[in-house]
Amino acid sequence: MKATTLCLLLLTSTVARPALAEIPSGEGWKRLQTENFIILSNLEDAATKEIGLDLERLRAVLGELFPNAEFESPLDTLIYVFRDQKSFASYALPGGQSGYFAAHKHANFAAVVGSQPDEALPVVYRQYLHEVVNNNVPQVPLWLRHGLAELFSTFQADGVVAQVALPPGGSEGLALEGGAAMPTAKALTQEALPGDPEGMSAFARGSWALMHYLVVDDEQRLAATRRFVRELEADPTSDISITDVLGVDVGTLEASVDAYFQATPIPHREVPVPAGVQKQVTLTTLEPAAALFHLGDLLIHTDASRQADARAHFEAALELEPEFAPAIAGVGLVSELAGDLQTAETYYLQALEELPDAFRLHLLFGEIELGLLGKRRPQTPEEQKRLDQAIAAFRKTVELRPTYGEGWALLGYAYNLEAKPTPDALTTLEKAYDMLPGRGDVAYNLLLGYARAGKRREAIDLVATAEARGVSEEQLAPARQTLLQLDFQYAVALAREKKYDEAAVLLEKVAEGSSNERMRQQATDLLEQIRR
Repeated sequence: MKATTLCLLLLTSTVARPALAEIPSGEGWKRLQTENFIILSNLEDAATKEIGLDLERLRAVLGELFPNAEFESPLDTLIYVFRDQKSFASYALPGGQSGYFAAHKHANFAAVVGSQPDEALPVVYRQYLHEVVNNNVPQVPLWLRHGLAELFSTFQADGVVAQVALPPGGSEGLALEGGAAMPTAKALTQEALPGDPEGMSAFARGSWALMHYLVVDDEQRLAATRRFVRELEADPTSDISITDVLGVDVGTLEASVDAYFQATPIPHREVPVPAGVQKQVTLTTLEPAAALFHLGDLLIHTDASRQADARAHFEAALELEPEFAPAIAGVGLVSELAGDLQTAETYYLQALEELPDAFRLHLLFGEIELGLLGKRRPQTPEEQKRLDQAIAAFRKTVELRPTYGEGWALLGYAYNLEAKPTPDALTTLEKAYDMLPGRGDVAYNLLLGYARAGKRREAIDLVATAEARGVSEEQLAPARQTLLQLDFQYAVALAREKKYDEAAVLLEKVAEGSSNERMRQQATDLLEQIRR
């Protein structure tokens, strides 16, 4: 037995059990791997298989409706299927729903009561759609994202035909149920979700109504919506609107949507299930230690208040299999979340010995090294070693998952901590920004890379693009300050070349707008020298 495992097992004897009635045995769980999902289930086999196949059908039909869009997820999507409400109760989120979906940078987690699929699966369908759209076409407007998710929340399919946009709650449909829908004109301009429940419900109904009108029973409107998505995918900064593509004004579109819903019954769309979709799947039995790990993994990633419960699951797994690397890593994650980074590092290193190609472990280890480094440039050989280890871990992360934008962003961030600019830094940061176009922090790190390389023109263009993509002013503010630093450096170079007029324009800008008092004073002093 390894020393770190022995320490772990000694430690468990002093840790009080959490408030759970009891830790399950881990018996009776099976694993189903489809092309795009991992299903973990203690439901009967036939029902588990049907849920897995339905998820693959949903994803395939989405691709049929928007054939030119990519709907890939770089992360594992784990669906936990509990046989009944009783077995689900210990893993439910506050609120008492029979299903939920939680996106995390480590993986996507969903949990449902398998015996209540009509109630639980719409929650998963809806949130899964949000996640894949956010990952692949984050620049689409809010109404399209939510409208599409609502349309697919009532998805039904067999092996041949799928039904999309079935009206929730009966034949009257969501737009007429439980309150008024937000008018189309207002839904089109909504850039942030309403903060009140009534407003959120109205926005969901209004988005559903608009998407229903666009894609369900008219091929020309569907074709126009496809062109709209394709345009945004090709140019994330495009200011094109759906009314531009349809060739109508907002008032006409709103009147058309209202008239559309006067017809009854509300139509739905039938789509042939693509022939290539999986039709057969096989379940494998999970060893109890693996089942306990997965249940603890669900808790720690979906409810911050359940760390003690998660740890109890990991420790129970280790009592069954003392060298079980996933559970060792799980205890490391509990330690990390508790602020004990040194202990977390020890557990991650031990787990990596057994799982050298585990994507998530390299991500965790790289982040812990940055945390121990203080997320600053190394000052000692020991700190440089930590940065080197973080860079190596993130390189392995993107090698294992090349489409994982977060991995590229972390690798670029780590490169920026090098004492001298690394040739790979800019290409890595540019790749991360291309994959995560709406992320202000990623844009800022790329900006810092441009600043270190002296690429002022690229930096100016980047800030303009980030602004066009809707990055918030709060996130843009530090970027604008970095631009002022570049402006000051460029102004000094212009002054040396005796291009005083051009230098003066930039120096005035720095003197008025910089938050750096020393730089403002230097700009003012140089401006006075130029004007003498």
